[in-house]
Amino acid sequence: MAALVAWTFLAPFSGSWAFAAAEFAFLAWLSNQVRLANGRALLARAREPLEPDEAEVAKRYALYFSRPDLARECASTLAALGLASLVVVPWLTYQVAWTQAVLIGVFLFAVARLTRLASPAYALRLAAHKGDRDALRLLSAHDGALRKLSAPEEPGP
Repeated sequence: MAALVAWTFLAPFSGSWAFAAAEFAFLAWLSNQVRLANGRALLARAREPLEPDEAEVAKRYALYFSRPDLARECASTLAALGLASLVVVPWLTYQVAWTQAVLIGVFLFAVARLTRLASPAYALRLAAHKGDRDALRLLSAHDGALRKLSAPEEPGP
């Protein structure tokens, strides 16, 4: 990501297209992973029966609960991508590369949406602090769902 940002600053027109292409490729891949995450299969593998709120939060954020390591890494990448975009877009606007600036700026909406799906605890916590009762309900069910959906403990040697 840092190399693409540097390239964009040094050669705005060619670097910005490479940045936009890399951003699009990552967002398309992650969107496909979110689509492939099956909430029903996830609920079927729970060690204990899930409460209704736990089942709702698990279905809504299926990628996060089915592949937590991938979701954590993708959330970090999305954060870097969002911050890089917030630096690159004004630079491209200054360099009069309007098309690339608008394209990368529009991708920020997808970055925000996928960040909420890859890191639901943070997004739910923010919404709960704003007074969203539904988010508070789902946040309270988050830990129970995570405990019930995590892989069973392996017996020690």
